[in-house]
Amino acid sequence: MEANKDYPENRTKSAVAASNLRPESVYDCIDLSFCAYRENIAVTCEGFDYSYGDLARRVDDIAASLLEAGCGEGTRICVVLFHNLDLIASVLAILKIGAVYVPIDPRTPDIRVNFIIQDSGSRFVLFSDEYAGVVSGVTIGKICLEEIAEGSPAVTPRSSGKGLAYILYTSGSTGRPKGVEITHENLLNYCLWASRTYFDAEDDRIALYSTLAFDFTVTCIFPPLMRGASIAVVDGVNNPMAIQEIVDDYSINIIKITPSYLFLLSTMIDDSSSLRRLIVGGEDLAASLAEKVQERLGPDAEIVNEYGPTEATVGCITHTFDPETDIGGSVPIGRPMGDMEAYVVDGGANVIEDGREGELYLAGPGLASGYVNLPEQTRQAFTSLSALPGRRVYKTGDLARRNPDGNLVFLGRIDDQVKIRGNRVELSEVAAAIRAYPRAENTYVTAVPELGTYSLVGVVTGSPELRKADLLEALRRQLPAYMVPTTLEVIDEIPMTANQKVDRDSVLKILGKT
Repeated sequence: MEANKDYPENRTKSAVAASNLRPESVYDCIDLSFCAYRENIAVTCEGFDYSYGDLARRVDDIAASLLEAGCGEGTRICVVLFHNLDLIASVLAILKIGAVYVPIDPRTPDIRVNFIIQDSGSRFVLFSDEYAGVVSGVTIGKICLEEIAEGSPAVTPRSSGKGLAYILYTSGSTGRPKGVEITHENLLNYCLWASRTYFDAEDDRIALYSTLAFDFTVTCIFPPLMRGASIAVVDGVNNPMAIQEIVDDYSINIIKITPSYLFLLSTMIDDSSSLRRLIVGGEDLAASLAEKVQERLGPDAEIVNEYGPTEATVGCITHTFDPETDIGGSVPIGRPMGDMEAYVVDGGANVIEDGREGELYLAGPGLASGYVNLPEQTRQAFTSLSALPGRRVYKTGDLARRNPDGNLVFLGRIDDQVKIRGNRVELSEVAAAIRAYPRAENTYVTAVPELGTYSLVGVVTGSPELRKADLLEALRRQLPAYMVPTTLEVIDEIPMTANQKVDRDSVLKILGKT
């Protein structure tokens, strides 16, 4: 990439920064970073290093092209992007002109692609040439990144900090995806906290490998750029073993990862690894897995359990794993971050102050504005409680309790808590018992309806000596009969989704329960 001579090298800091006022948007912070860290490496990808100045110029190239096409503040733009510098530059360019990005995983089926485009009200799709086939059938405006020329003059930021920053589609209970609307205020609230908490120095480098349609990428793009740190872009969309590439890159010291993928990582690392901070989220984190990773990386490594639904903007509760106190069961999810609030609520809508379990409710500036075109679901999920007058709260559907030390513990989904022959069963407890078996390593347990009731089924991985009959016999000695899975298969690897979470549908196919 050639230098752009029209790009002003001496831009002054904005009035927002000069007056020490809170910026209005994440782009405000990153625009300042382009000045403050201009010579720092911002992105590494495919063997090349790109400085903050290089990234700023590419952002302006894309922003100018979007403006020329008719995009502006509030325009919703679907993005189907290859993992390289342009993925990061495109997202920043969209925010710079005040538009809204709507990420689409390139592996998404055509029917779902078309639904997201229509439901979101997107007018344009910005795509990498590698994924031209994904958007070949769409009827909105198409902008190909490879056709955007270099050398555009600097574009004046047009983001007011009002309105939406992005819309992320998640699975819906009706079988149709639902778009979660994240505002600039939501995004800024999380990123200010994450940038201060996860990035200590300019030589910090985080891996960006998951699909943009998974909100893990928010942590991997904006916070490091707000601190002068860098991003190592690795294509985890087309390479299912991208984790090995990350482990082999000794310049990467921070990674965000799901517990399912963390288990795979744990088989590849030792105390020579460069990883020093692991941000774990998306699923329940077993203390045994965290302990195993801590032992392999050494005592100086930090494992952060970050909890947060998409509706609360990436993360809202965190806890740093302590091998001395976090023993057995699950690692606590911890305490609310920054200005966020968390409450355990009983069936009578009363806030529980002691250690009893209840549903987890969230409040604070991270709460999304709602769901796209779903006013009734928005009203049901984003509600109020008489016990918390004046607060808008999000009803998570997750069970939790508060430890005596104040840390919250995730107990599973309300809809994952099942009755087996009249007895309430926590799936996490059954999974913990399986993992405790000497030759077992990783497991997934779920419940399926059978003969008018529910049955427990599961899969487990382990050493070559692991025998299903021996494991079941051990479970029968340890657990009540109703908590022993009726179907349990030993497999080589637990299947995962594109977002590195356990793929329940694939597990059920393995077990013949579909």
